Amino acid sequence: MYFYIHRYIRLTPVYMIVVAFYSTLNKYLGSGPIWPDAAANTDPNCDVSLWRNLLYFSNFQPDIQKCMAWTWYLANDMQFYIISPLFLVTLWRWPKIGYSVMASFLCITYITSFVITYKYNLVTGLSNVASKFSDINQFFSQWSEYFSKFYIKPYTRFDPYLIGIALAYFLFRRKQSNAEKLNLITLSGGWAIASGVTFTCLFGLYHQNPSTVAASFYNALNRSGFACGLAWVIFVCINDQGGVVNSILSWKLLIPFSRLTFCAYLLHPIIEIVYFNSVRRLIEFSHTILIIHYLGFLIFSYAAAFVTSLLFESPVIRLERLIRNKFSS
Repeated sequence: MYFYIHRYIRLTPVYMIVVAFYSTLNKYLGSGPIWPDAAANTDPNCDVSLWRNLLYFSNFQPDIQKCMAWTWYLANDMQFYIISPLFLVTLWRWPKIGYSVMASFLCITYITSFVITYKYNLVTGLSNVASKFSDINQFFSQWSEYFSKFYIKPYTRFDPYLIGIALAYFLFRRKQSNAEKLNLITLSGGWAIASGVTFTCLFGLYHQNPSTVAASFYNALNRSGFACGLAWVIFVCINDQGGVVNSILSWKLLIPFSRLTFCAYLLHPIIEIVYFNSVRRLIEFSHTILIIHYLGFLIFSYAAAFVTSLLFESPVIRLERLIRNKFSS
């Protein structure tokens, strides 16, 4: 039971603090001609759908009713976490059965993703966004349907989570058996395949207009391909064969930022909403403006995350640790 209690306590307090701020005080942060309309669209959603956020069920509700719509990911993550013991226990006790169960769920995810994309003729996300901007209204209509029917649903996103569990179990068994490191040919081939698959998933459909069948296959398989690419990076780094990549990812300077990532994830859309709904003139796109906006949002997001973590997240983590140690002793 503590397996679930720990996860809920770890995520929920700071999450609810940010929701409370967003639904009550956010409307006072901005100004400008379009700000009143933007601010008016936040409060009612949180009033009627907060319970879904508390229960991590917000990915199963209409878009128009979502409170902090970007937190659909937390709902997915919690739902995956709840059923993860099914795979962890079976892998531990009966590895063959565990792999069979995981393979079955992977197949279900692939089939579900394919069928949903094909049935509703959905787009392939943002992978070929440039070809869609000829008709901006049609693009937003297609993206909204893709988002609500496919993008945020757990039954179309389960495959990367399962690949992560499989990788963790593989690393565990490899450590137990004291397996040797990879030779140069295997290492080079692995990097080539992982890089090729990952970049194909990201950019393979750019400027393309795939058929419904091709889009269905892409939506069904691209997340697994990308997850396998990341799994390779994790594997070689843990195996101490990651080279420069491992040195960068293991850089001690990144540790404090990694501890602020959750709060930055919760807060960064609020900063963007306030900024873009407070502008008083048209923003002309350029790569320079893009970089300036990116760096500005990054800095402000992590600055806000630092304060939020210091005031709310860290005390809860420390308190939970003290209570756990008290009961365990």
